[in-house]
Amino acid sequence: MKKLLFVFLAVFSLISCEDIQNNEVALQAKVDDRLYISADTRAVINDNGSLTIQGFTDDESLTIQLSSLKKGNFEIAEGRPNYAIFENFEGNIYTTKPNGEGVVTISDLNENNKTISGTFNFNAFLPGIDTIYVSRGTLHNVPYSSGEIADPSNAGTFSANVNGNTFVPIIVMARNTGNTIITSGSTANATIAISVTASVEPGDYTLPRGGFAAKYQGITGPEATAVGLITILEHNVTAKTIKGTFSFLTNRSEITEGKFDVAY
Repeated sequence: MKKLLFVFLAVFSLISCEDIQNNEVALQAKVDDRLYISADTRAVINDNGSLTIQGFTDDESLTIQLSSLKKGNFEIAEGRPNYAIFENFEGNIYTTKPNGEGVVTISDLNENNKTISGTFNFNAFLPGIDTIYVSRGTLHNVPYSSGEIADPSNAGTFSANVNGNTFVPIIVMARNTGNTIITSGSTANATIAISVTASVEPGDYTLPRGGFAAKYQGITGPEATAVGLITILEHNVTAKTIKGTFSFLTNRSEITEGKFDVAY
């Protein structure tokens, strides 16, 4: 029944052309109860023949991965190679891997102009914490080429101990919002996020401190951070890589032996 619902939503999106805000190139969708419109949209054919589509705003991104470049329906489901990822303005990454469901329809493939158009719908999870519903998604004249787009959920390495238990995330992300570099790791039940200033230099930074933050959110929700320490070991602004350690206390948890080494 769920599969039929997603197919119905895809067809509905296709006939809702009046919702397209940009008639030139567009990637847009309804994310829960708000409209997401990308400012920059691109697609690449990867070396293995799969297709990655990505739309950006200054604060958010939406990525769709398909098994191949062709017209037709691509089901998002457990065990299928197709998936979608949405990164919101807070740096949280919602992913359909492994249990999300949805469908992406490529309705037009223009091989002369190298553009694709279609629709998409899916649900995605911030593991153990939240779920979003992406509906009425539209792709319109999105250009494609050969190349590579990095998976935003695999930015590098991230680990810690939470109350003495090993924290090994299944999703690692890092991004520069302009003023802040946010690095986070998410397991099935929790997320740790470390924020530093975009121009941070190697050194020790105690918390609380303006421009710096360490946050932990588990199955009971966000926890208030009391004190902590973030140490930046390396920061290459040109290569956009950053490496550091962290530890902090919240009102309910102790996070120790934190490490990250990521590209943003």
